Amino acid sequence: MTVANAKSGSAMQQVLDNLKDMPSGTGAKDIDLIFLKGIMESPIVRSLAKAHERLEEVKLKAVGDDNVQLVREILDSLNNLEEQDSAAAELARILQEPHFKSLIEAHDKVAAKSYEMSNATADSNFLSSSSLMPADAVRMIGVQKKVGEPLGVTFRVVNGEMVITRILHGSSIDRQGMLHTGDVIREVNGQEVGSNPQELQELLRNCSGSVTLKVLPSYKDTPAPPQ
Repeated sequence: MTVANAKSGSAMQQVLDNLKDMPSGTGAKDIDLIFLKGIMESPIVRSLAKAHERLEEVKLKAVGDDNVQLVREILDSLNNLEEQDSAAAELARILQEPHFKSLIEAHDKVAAKSYEMSNATADSNFLSSSSLMPADAVRMIGVQKKVGEPLGVTFRVVNGEMVITRILHGSSIDRQGMLHTGDVIREVNGQEVGSNPQELQELLRNCSGSVTLKVLPSYKDTPAPPQ
């Protein structure tokens, strides 16, 4: 008997012993105890307990982290067989597929744990990315609307940019609070807005559901007020 089987067997037996030794003053009905005892003694339940214990002990480990080199060696061996054997030619084609090669490379990196970074490197990357990020960075904003529903937003072209000049009070955009006067609209669902406010209005009018806008905000995040 393996260690997992011994653990699961002893645990199940302990539960059964507790059921047998349970005093009558606990309030449990005899018929319920008999029913529970029958379930615990069921071969299916015992098998499930053994499988659970076994799965907890299994730890997946990579066999090796040099599979890229192994694939190269296999391809070298198949060079002389491709013209003679169709199966060898198909295997060579599969091994040279870009997706398969990327999969093997990713496997080797994970197996070698090359994805782990030291704390100093991670902190340095975070600080450098934070310092390079401008306060008025372009943002992706999602708004919800129905087909034909007006957003209640007026646009005007300023220096070649599509700028929000007015937001109607009580409109869907006003209620959602995602856009503000002065924001620059760059794209709608990945499509550039151009320089015609009427075309942009028509484009938005035909959109429905979740609409993704690429926006250059007109404001900067302000610090929280003092307590």
